[in-house]
Amino acid sequence: MLLVLVLAASPLEIAQDWETRGDDGKAIAELTDAVTKEPRWSIGRVELGRLQLKQGLSDAALENLDIARTLAGDNPRAHYLYALAASDSGHQNEARRSLEVALALRDDFADAQVRLASVLMAEGEFAPAAALLAKYVATHGDDGGAHLQYAEALSRSGQMKLAEAQLRALLDKPNLRMLAGRKLAALLDGQGRHVDAEAVRKKIDPPKKQLRELKPSTR
Repeated sequence: MLLVLVLAASPLEIAQDWETRGDDGKAIAELTDAVTKEPRWSIGRVELGRLQLKQGLSDAALENLDIARTLAGDNPRAHYLYALAASDSGHQNEARRSLEVALALRDDFADAQVRLASVLMAEGEFAPAAALLAKYVATHGDDGGAHLQYAEALSRSGQMKLAEAQLRALLDKPNLRMLAGRKLAALLDGQGRHVDAEAVRKKIDPPKKQLRELKPSTR
């Protein structure tokens, strides 16, 4: 007689299944019950916090992710998600510190690079923001928004030549050509290079040819 051992799915697997089906509420309920029974289950706290963030439950997420990062201090994702919850709850300094911890644990954490760069930009720290975005765009060549943000960080930190080079490279991307061109023209105008700026404007938006006026037919 063949005996088949059926293993019960873990709470995490059950929650993932509910999320896949589009029922985040049941996924949250499953993980909430699980961490209540096992308060030191750090991965469960991380996933519960992520789902709560997804549902806009920032304060609840903040509580679970704070516990998670305490239990698993070497988990960069716990610190990153805590930063998102802290930012949503208005704790910007906490968010920044947690992003810095996440990157200290894993310096190639792309999402943390972009998020911290945005925080630094908002605080006027453009050179460090540019340094982070340089790492990000080096591995995400198709992220046009990040390239534009990188160019802005460069220009606002006084690195005009690098900013110009970045914007000129974006002129070859059809979906960014117009926006990058306008930013480049403004950058050049700001340096008094009005002839160069006008050349960029003509490149991205060449003047329309005047149609020859047709004379009335004599027939």
